[in-house]
Amino acid sequence: MKKFVFFLLVLFALAALLRIDFFFTILYLFGAVYILSQLWSRRMLKSLQISRDLSRRAFLGDQVRVTLKFKNLSRLPIPWLAFSEGFPVILSTPPFFRQVITLGGKAEYSTQYTLSARKRGYYQIGPLLIETGDLLGIKRQLTGQIEPDYLIVYPKILPISRLALPTHSPQVVLPTPVPLFQDPARLTGVRGYTPGDNPRHIHWPATAATGQLLVKQFQPAIARDNAIFLNLGRQDYAQRGYPEPALELAITAVASLANHMIVAEYLPVGLFTTAMDPLAESRQAFRLLPAKGRSHLMQILEILARVQDLPEENHFLEDIRREAVHLSWGTTITVVTSHQSVELLQMLLWLKHSGFQVALTLVDPPRKRETRTETWPNLGISVYRIKREKDVEAWSPVL
Repeated sequence: MKKFVFFLLVLFALAALLRIDFFFTILYLFGAVYILSQLWSRRMLKSLQISRDLSRRAFLGDQVRVTLKFKNLSRLPIPWLAFSEGFPVILSTPPFFRQVITLGGKAEYSTQYTLSARKRGYYQIGPLLIETGDLLGIKRQLTGQIEPDYLIVYPKILPISRLALPTHSPQVVLPTPVPLFQDPARLTGVRGYTPGDNPRHIHWPATAATGQLLVKQFQPAIARDNAIFLNLGRQDYAQRGYPEPALELAITAVASLANHMIVAEYLPVGLFTTAMDPLAESRQAFRLLPAKGRSHLMQILEILARVQDLPEENHFLEDIRREAVHLSWGTTITVVTSHQSVELLQMLLWLKHSGFQVALTLVDPPRKRETRTETWPNLGISVYRIKREKDVEAWSPVL
């Protein structure tokens, strides 16, 4: 642009000095082109609409299609439009998408590219950078037109064939003669209506068939809560070298356990962990109280998708003690960690003496044991070892 302005000044000086009509004609022509290019470029950017469409949630192995749409609201064409969008290399190689297009007046253009959900995580897509200019290339403008989007890839969920937990574990729904509450998902029959029954429990088809007002009868049950405490301290998982495989296996184990208990066993599950959160860009304490339903499961999976390990000192045992006082008596507490220590054993015994059912899951535990785990069964603590994905599918105690 500066060179072109300098060229116009030189041309004006020559035309004024030599007083040649041809030079004045060229000066007027290029001056008009310069003014037109300025007006044209400003109007192009104001009349350009851009949108990005993608699914912001994905499971491992999914193909995520990203659609970019461009619409020129002006009657003036856009001679050239270059756009580029970047994303993490784990999603695609090369880690960018570029194109150069021409957009006519009132025209639209749509293009797509595909990302592969290869690893769980929280990924930034974009921003989309736009470069355009006039037909002669006199003026070029680079501007970020579209803010970045984010893609959440859920962790891997493995099918658990059977939860081999102790028979006294409250990690089941137990029939009871004392109807603490009724589970509407466990219909056992119908009975005659009595004053005080919930009108929402009236069985209308049976009432219409018999001519007598009947209500649904449910099996009374005690649905005991479950809480999973996940340790994401890097130091505890680095006992045998590179910690990332063990950390990812721990997250996979927790996701599979939560999915099995909520979907297959219809049990309330809570999740407690402290980790680095890329969304907040800081250390974050996640606290989900036990609850049922697929929507609650998706909240758990979303947390597990974006959490990252803590590089600094972790206070995992203190977090367990602080959160356990808010849990209901009889809650099954599953502690998922890697580093086995005397302090951990003392914490588990405290939980058991406080009225909780306790299960310990050791993910890729260190070879050097600080506590003899053979004595733990006598204390009523079930120990599970996860060294590979097939151990998650079996989920059977080793002690």
